[in-house]
Amino acid sequence: MIERIAKLLNKAERAATPEEAQAYFDKAQALATAHSITLAKARLVTSQVRVEPISKRLQVGRPRQHANRHLINLMSSVARANDLKLDIAHNSTYLLLYGFPSDIATAEMLWTNISTQMVRYCEQFLATDVWRSDKRLIREGYLSRTAPMTKQTARAQYYESFISTVGQRLHKARKREVAEQERRDREAQREAAAAAAAAQTAQPAGASTDIALRAKAAAVDDFYRQSSNARGSWNGGSKVMGLSRSADEAGRRDGHRVSLGGQPTVSGGRRGLPK
Repeated sequence: MIERIAKLLNKAERAATPEEAQAYFDKAQALATAHSITLAKARLVTSQVRVEPISKRLQVGRPRQHANRHLINLMSSVARANDLKLDIAHNSTYLLLYGFPSDIATAEMLWTNISTQMVRYCEQFLATDVWRSDKRLIREGYLSRTAPMTKQTARAQYYESFISTVGQRLHKARKREVAEQERRDREAQREAAAAAAAAQTAQPAGASTDIALRAKAAAVDDFYRQSSNARGSWNGGSKVMGLSRSADEAGRRDGHRVSLGGQPTVSGGRRGLPK
């Protein structure tokens, strides 16, 4: 499954149009969802599937890097689309993923590729200097004032818009695939009922998508409660105090056209984000 997703990501890189690249990217998430559902159903109906949830530490960046929180926010979106829970280090330098092994492998692959693409597109946007005519907000007690836009603020606003757009795409791709699997469940149930009626036998019970996903979520939740030592809350999700319309528009545009390149591997390196 991981190899098939990697091939889809490579096809996205070679796509002739942004629409084609987006289709391959969305298909990669849909494939991951379908595979995850298949394994979840198998765990319900056979004792041969003994895979259990695990935890994995994922390094984000060095201490005090502004980019760390954006990488974490990106992984949070990827994790939600792939049935994972996560804990975040208090200094935002690493996080812990909790879930089934194939879901963690998929999420890490997507995160690595998306973050690399996000950096490249953002630096291309910043090089245009169109953001220099925008404004940023500066708080002074209960009041605030505008000031010239800085490159750091424009970059942060770009990342936020990019991550929000990609997160929506991942969620929609997952939602569509779950709906497709549920449609197949209904077809299989009708066929099984017809066959049972013709043979005058009882209809065999099968694991539905809904039940399988509920059981999977319960297993991950139980493992998380038993394994996590997290305390307090993470405050890295705060919004940028900026008014960079150009960065917002560019981030959303590139979030829609993102194509994932290179030779994706689960353990592959990721280019560091600028501070």
